[in-house]
Amino acid sequence: MIVSDLYAELALHVHDVAYAEITAAQWVTFIASASRDARNKGWYVRLDDDESLTIADNDFDYDVPGSFARIGAIYQGESIDGATVYLRRVPDAHWVIRYDGASPVPVLHFHTLSSLESGAALKITGQRRPTIYTTGGQTIDAGMESFLRERAKYYALQFLAAGRSEYATWRQQMALLALQESEKFFKAHPAEFRAEPGSILVKGRE
Repeated sequence: MIVSDLYAELALHVHDVAYAEITAAQWVTFIASASRDARNKGWYVRLDDDESLTIADNDFDYDVPGSFARIGAIYQGESIDGATVYLRRVPDAHWVIRYDGASPVPVLHFHTLSSLESGAALKITGQRRPTIYTTGGQTIDAGMESFLRERAKYYALQFLAAGRSEYATWRQQMALLALQESEKFFKAHPAEFRAEPGSILVKGRE
């Protein structure tokens, strides 16, 4: 599902399929607000494994790839029958995440290279923070669709629920119901969005 699919669904929920009261751009903002709430509640999203780093001679520091917010494990690759496989986990005690002082980019610092082979690829596993959406074409983080729907619906109905008409009152009631539904997701906090046990926080990407 992409963002525009979600806000089309939401527009139907609030009886505004023509976007006469809430524009597409405003829907994106409400969905982004909902995702920011999830970030601030400590939700994480599983990242695809990264295999972009290669060990170099006498190089102890490597930029943490992409948008990793937590690193679960690092594996060293080796070639078997012409294919790179990652069977050897680098012990957690052999590396740390830190800043090198000259750059704001967090780095992986290896305490020793004695167990690492020059030229070997590294695989990194971990998690990132939920996406803060800016356009309708972005893909929704898998598994977050229901939470984002209810939370964005709450923000939208609050936006619409001005006045004392019967319709405004209905919207106020529906806003509260949407808020309650979204809060249920926070209380349940699905396991796939929790910080992986033993994973290390990447400094500066909280």
